[in-house]
Amino acid sequence: MKTIGEILTGFEVACMSASDSVKAAAVEMSSRRIGAVLVLDEAQNPTGIFTERDLMTRVIAKGLDPAGETLGTHMSKDLFTLSVDDTLTDSAVKLQERHIRHVPVVQDGKVICLLSLRDLLRELLTIKVGEVRSLKAYIQGSGEMEAQ
Repeated sequence: MKTIGEILTGFEVACMSASDSVKAAAVEMSSRRIGAVLVLDEAQNPTGIFTERDLMTRVIAKGLDPAGETLGTHMSKDLFTLSVDDTLTDSAVKLQERHIRHVPVVQDGKVICLLSLRDLLRELLTIKVGEVRSLKAYIQGSGEMEAQ
């Protein structure tokens, strides 16, 4: 079974400070085409995550001015993390059960990337498509099944 660590190429962590404005986070997320930023304290330790959903439900829907609001006030503080050793399937299930779309991945106590549920599902779909092709080729007699 494939692990989170095996798919981590090209992922990075978008980090901001709790004192940064919600508007700055929205601009950062928009320019990077991402859905979340990790919020760090002065010692560079993660204290929360700010997502598109936080922007919508905690700021915009309440009529607050994003330029005048800070991430520390509106971020999700209860951080759920994944390890590089977690399997893709188990990780996707955990995120779906918790209704989480963006999650920090931790290795040796340090956050190494932010991963989305979409990233996990895309990788799982790629694996399943490969399995179907392999089974089809085997059934049709045009080759042997490939080990997954």
